[in-house]
Amino acid sequence: MPRVNIFIPCYNAECYLQTAVESVLQQTYEDWSILIIDDCSNDRTAVVARNLASKDNRIRLIENEVNLGMLGNWNKGVSLCTSELFVKLDADDYWHPQFLERSVAALDSDPEVGLIFTRYINIDENGNLLPGTDPELPAFANDRAFSCLPLVSAGPDTMLSYPVMRQGLSVMRSVIFQKIGAYRYLETEKTQAATDTEFYFRVGGHYKIHCINQVLYYYRVHAQSISATDKQSKLQDEKIYETKKSIVTYYKDAGLIEKHKARNFLDRIETQYNFRKVAQLKQEGRVGASVTLMAKSLSKNPGLFLSFYLRRLSEKLHL
Repeated sequence: MPRVNIFIPCYNAECYLQTAVESVLQQTYEDWSILIIDDCSNDRTAVVARNLASKDNRIRLIENEVNLGMLGNWNKGVSLCTSELFVKLDADDYWHPQFLERSVAALDSDPEVGLIFTRYINIDENGNLLPGTDPELPAFANDRAFSCLPLVSAGPDTMLSYPVMRQGLSVMRSVIFQKIGAYRYLETEKTQAATDTEFYFRVGGHYKIHCINQVLYYYRVHAQSISATDKQSKLQDEKIYETKKSIVTYYKDAGLIEKHKARNFLDRIETQYNFRKVAQLKQEGRVGASVTLMAKSLSKNPGLFLSFYLRRLSEKLHL
């Protein structure tokens, strides 16, 4: 059995799957296998995948009989990958040739590390690098291992503000799934694109995470990508709200942070979200709904809601 299982979930990825797989074939680390699961694509994804699998016996293709959706397909892949190490590569992204070598070496150097990330850069639909999209790592994660406990304990305002633990960047120990479970919905199915962030924070509550200070992952931004569709559907606020709430709730239930601190964090998360929702409703002309939500928020946590309002007013007045 190969040491690394590489899982490539696919849905309508015919334009990019070849590039993703070729980036694996070019890896300097070679002890791996690929599992491609096509989730009932209505383009030629399955044709491309069959052709790739026919040329290399390390590549296995499964074609779902019914569409499982993104999260269902991810978790099917997790259940079928049984090697020591696991990594998910999105079908529209690709790796630097040293991605696996550097990641596996980092895991081998510290048995307390459960998951590896690298720096990344965005690319467009034609594979062109997008300048300014390769953020520097924060000092606590710059070629070193860290825990997510301090990030969560510092509060909801900053826990998601660092350019670490982004989708698809991780090589991890498969045993972690046995301890914390697989990917899961947050509060609603529509925010499923944020489930990987919540999952990584679950990992980081029990294992160290190591970030490699080198761009080894290329994240594609195109009209059908998650980042583009979420922006079009105005899901960003919901994703942030549900992700923060799910992370804090998990840490509370797992006994990783004190319950009174978690309650304060959850109140703050909800009030922040409601404040933004009030503004959105006003912009949409739904004044009645906006007033109702504002009244509800003021009655539940007047001090916190007013502090957000006064801070926003101060920003508008440039005080």
